[in-house]
Amino acid sequence: MNKKFLAIFAAKQAGFWSRIMGRGGGAALPGLIAMKIYPEIVTDLTKELGKGVVLVTGTNGKTTTSKMIVEILKANGENVLSNSGGSNLTRGIASALIERSNIFGKIKEEIGIYEVDEATLPKITQFVDPKAIAITNIFRDQLDRYGEVDKTADILRQALKSSPNATLILNADDPIVSSLALYPVIPDAAEGSFKSHEEKEIPPLSTNIEPVEMTKTKNQKNVIYFGINDEKLKAKSDLAIDIKDCLICGTELVYPHRYYGHIGEYVCENCGFKKPKTSITAKNVQLSPIRTSANIKIGRENANLVLPMIGLYNLYNALAAVTAGNFFKIKNTVTFKALNNQKPAFGRMETFAVNGRKAVIHLVKNPIGFNQVLEAITEDRKSKTALIALNDNFADGTDISWIWDSEFELFKNDFRKIMVSGIRSKDLRLRLKYADVTSKIIIEEEDLDTALDQAVKNTNQGETLYILPTYTAMLQIRKKLVKQGILKDYWSN
Repeated sequence: MNKKFLAIFAAKQAGFWSRIMGRGGGAALPGLIAMKIYPEIVTDLTKELGKGVVLVTGTNGKTTTSKMIVEILKANGENVLSNSGGSNLTRGIASALIERSNIFGKIKEEIGIYEVDEATLPKITQFVDPKAIAITNIFRDQLDRYGEVDKTADILRQALKSSPNATLILNADDPIVSSLALYPVIPDAAEGSFKSHEEKEIPPLSTNIEPVEMTKTKNQKNVIYFGINDEKLKAKSDLAIDIKDCLICGTELVYPHRYYGHIGEYVCENCGFKKPKTSITAKNVQLSPIRTSANIKIGRENANLVLPMIGLYNLYNALAAVTAGNFFKIKNTVTFKALNNQKPAFGRMETFAVNGRKAVIHLVKNPIGFNQVLEAITEDRKSKTALIALNDNFADGTDISWIWDSEFELFKNDFRKIMVSGIRSKDLRLRLKYADVTSKIIIEEEDLDTALDQAVKNTNQGETLYILPTYTAMLQIRKKLVKQGILKDYWSN
């Protein structure tokens, strides 16, 4: 029997029975089985996508950014395939391809948007030849898996070497990300070989789109940079700054403007490494507890973005999506209409009502992401409650030291009750103690199902319950809410 046919048949059966038996949504197991039978399954099925594939990676925001790009493409009438089921490893991408293919491996979709775990990117680029690679940011995350940020950068750098045909969509405000376009230069930096980017203007992408400037790197790879240019924005915290030194020469970077973490305007006064010129730029940024707005400059055109999502981090996600839309020659009107009607991704700012109370789930997993979520939440000065759930399973990252680099001090602002739960609930209570949060407002309950019920009961009418879980805790909370009919089963959407 043909191995490809057998792999698809076995994988589809595995996915079907996995869902029937309640063992998951079939986001990983089918792909795992298919790759055991036929290792080339991702390569073969990806070739069915006639308009190519975009890979989206980075520490924070890859799920939301991928969803935004998918919505923009769909609004333009494109048939899009994505691994939106939540598994961003190779097996998850294989599962998504198998789900959308028929038994003979034929796929009707024409474009693939693959969300990819950073450590998985080098492997994926061995299987597919992407048209573009979008990188949102690089922060410290799951130290047990990645180590420090320089190791993560090296992993991504190796993947880019394997993708000579890919256009890079990079966050210019992150010095680690922007340096990825310079990987042929970095090994010789000690010899003073670093040179400024050579910028090259490209023809209009279409008559309906304002042309953007594209940088041509030394290795002839096209790069489109996005970023923010707004002097009113200033970082509220000095914690979790993951990089201070120039990646080219080691001299300490100077930040004329820093927005959060190591994100902002930067320059090395020794070798000249600095934030590159952006083609997609956000200005006049307005942050509020319910939305984020900005003026977006695309080439010589301007458009207003009113994103129904909070936080500066989501603005960066939207900028990456706008850049991808421009890359695919989509009209700006289509792009911004899709973004202005954007709904949150799985477990990311999902809002719902439970027992007459408003609740919001924000997935948290590292200091920068946690701090940005807290800063956005505390823009709401009304009385509120919180449920923080910390697990240390493999999928969460077994190293939880990141909570000590997170701004738990912000919980002193307008939180009436704070429930701590999960496998490491005692660590959360201790961290809140060191943040000088009064013990009178803290309730500890390790069992997550019970904690959710108590958190709802302790939320008054008119208050908002903010649920801040790590990954596996988020899955458990959603599962309970799905059983109660409060949220929809993600796998059936």
